[in-house]
Amino acid sequence: MLRQIGKRFYDFFIQLVLIVAGVLSALGVDNYRESIQEHKTEKEYLINLRNSVQSDTAAIKQEIQKSYDKINAVTQLLEMAASSRVIGEEAFGDLYTNVIMLVQLNYITAVYDELKFTGNFKLIRNTELKLQIISYYSDLAVILAQSNLGYPTHFMDQLTLDEIEFRTPFNQARILHAIRTDSTLRNELLRTQKRTSMLRSGMIYTSLPKSIALLDKLEIEIEK
Repeated sequence: MLRQIGKRFYDFFIQLVLIVAGVLSALGVDNYRESIQEHKTEKEYLINLRNSVQSDTAAIKQEIQKSYDKINAVTQLLEMAASSRVIGEEAFGDLYTNVIMLVQLNYITAVYDELKFTGNFKLIRNTELKLQIISYYSDLAVILAQSNLGYPTHFMDQLTLDEIEFRTPFNQARILHAIRTDSTLRNELLRTQKRTSMLRSGMIYTSLPKSIALLDKLEIEIEK
C-alpha cells in the first residue's frame, strides 16, 4: 500500500516537473522570439532615423547656401541704393529673388515622433545613442522656432505685381530710390540680413555638426 502511494507520488512529481519544464521552455522560446522581433524593429527604426537625418543634413546644407545668397543679395542691394548703380534686368531679378527668398528648414521628424509617442523609444538599447537622438531633435525644435523669418514686406511693397511676376522689367531707379530715402525700408533689409546671419550660424555651428555626428553614430549602430 505504501509502495503504491509512493509510486503515485513519484509519478505525480515527475509529471509536475515535466509540466513546469515545458512551461519554462515555452516561455523561454517566446522571450527569445520577442527579443528577436524587438531587435528587428529597433534596426528598422534606426534605418528610418538614418534616412531622415540624411535628408535633414542635405536640407541644412542647402539652407546654409541660401542664407549666404540672401545676405549677399541684401548687401549688394544696399550698395546699389547708395550709389544709384543699376544692373542688368536678369541680374536684378536674381537679386530680388534672393532678397525675398525664405530660409526655412523642413526637418523630417515623423520617425522620432513615432518613437516618442508610441513608447517604442525603449527598443533603442544604446543609451548614449538614445540621448544623442533626443538632443538632436530638441535642438531642431529650437532652430525651427527661430527659422520663420518671413518676407521683407516693406521691400515687396516697393514692387508692382507685374514686376514681382516678371511680366514687366523692374524699375530699378524707383526701387533703389525708395531704399535710399526710406529708413524703415533700409532697417527692414538690415534686420532681415542680421536674422538670416543668426539662423545661418545656428545651422553651421549646431544643426549641421549634430546631424553629421548622429548620422555616423546611427551607421555604426546599424552595422552591429
